[in-house]
Amino acid sequence: MLSVNDALAMVLAQATLVASENVPLQNALRRVLAIDLQTPHDSPPFHKSLMDGFAVTTLSNSDPALHSDPEFISLNVVETVTAGMIPSRPVTAATAVRIMTGAALPAGCDCVVPIESTQFDEATPHIVSIPRVAFFAGSCLMPQGGAAKKGTRLMTAGTRLQPQQIAALAEFGEARVPVFRQPTVAVLATGDELIPFDEPLRPGAIRNSNEPMLMAQAATCDATPISLGVARDNIDELSVRIQQGLQQDVLLLSGGVSAGTLDLVPQQLAAAGVEQIFHGVNMKPGKPLWFGIRRSESRTTLVFGLPGNPVSSLVCFELFVRPALRKISGIIIEKEQCLTARLSEPYTAKGSRHTANGSRPVYLPGFISFCDGTLQFRTVPWNGSSDLRATIEANGMALLSSAHGPYNVDDAVPVWFWGDGRIH
Repeated sequence: MLSVNDALAMVLAQATLVASENVPLQNALRRVLAIDLQTPHDSPPFHKSLMDGFAVTTLSNSDPALHSDPEFISLNVVETVTAGMIPSRPVTAATAVRIMTGAALPAGCDCVVPIESTQFDEATPHIVSIPRVAFFAGSCLMPQGGAAKKGTRLMTAGTRLQPQQIAALAEFGEARVPVFRQPTVAVLATGDELIPFDEPLRPGAIRNSNEPMLMAQAATCDATPISLGVARDNIDELSVRIQQGLQQDVLLLSGGVSAGTLDLVPQQLAAAGVEQIFHGVNMKPGKPLWFGIRRSESRTTLVFGLPGNPVSSLVCFELFVRPALRKISGIIIEKEQCLTARLSEPYTAKGSRHTANGSRPVYLPGFISFCDGTLQFRTVPWNGSSDLRATIEANGMALLSSAHGPYNVDDAVPVWFWGDGRIH
């Protein structure tokens, strides 16, 4: 069987970018930029004040005519400029312009003195006294192009747009933004035993939990999930649903990929023209994972046959489907990396402390937290790949290797967050 790393490399090798589109700026949040953008003009586009105060020239401090007071210089206030106004009067050694934050600086200004640093009376608004120590070039102002020069890089392709990037795009007049199309993910559960989650249980049946779980996982990737419902364990129904799923960027099938008599998924995928890339990965849970690709003139579809046990499906999505969706969405990925956490307790199974079961590496559900400056991992009671209940208390998983030997408190283990990857 393939290692997880080798299987992931094969998945990413088949994952190609979706097409791009232009969307209104107000709809661009969390979308992925499709091209590099350059600044169309200087930022700021003019010399501007960073404070409410007085625009002056440092020449005032060296003018012999203004040396009557050793500590203060009195200047005539010739104009008041607010944000959005164009100054009409320059400053000279003997004059000042009252100015507000964000306003354009008058000609001759190389210094802004905050109003709280001056002696100024609103009753005599044409005079201001400024301490000599407050005159130094460049104080409290930003020159034109101080933040960005025209033609320099603004953002690179692959940037997932957050509120601060939206603001920058607005500043530079990007009313429509070139972004990658959000990938579509079809989800198909298989099995005669499945019933809708809103129906009463009947003997021998289980509710379809994998479909809403996988659709929710796809949604956290900013993909568009599409439900294909449940396909029963018969060739005709499975074939029709597979053809529907192959019209999307990614097709996820849950169940039917093991070695049972009704595990029909691989043969029906082959019949639909899907090329198998691999079947089986050296991991627990998730060993039966199937992956293939179907190429047509109009679309390339990545196809994942996920094991039917819910924790297996969850783990395989996080390890393989999420990275694939990131890549086809255009998000820059230098290398898929996990984090490292310290075990908060020995790894215990079936009441006794021991290593990972069997020869396969185990992706163990647990709770990742931040404590005393380090990430910590706490295992949750777990009874195997069908134990969905255990994952309620988990927010991620740790990789435990049978080659490691016993796991003790504070041992370092690789961990992955599930879903949006945040500590709550």
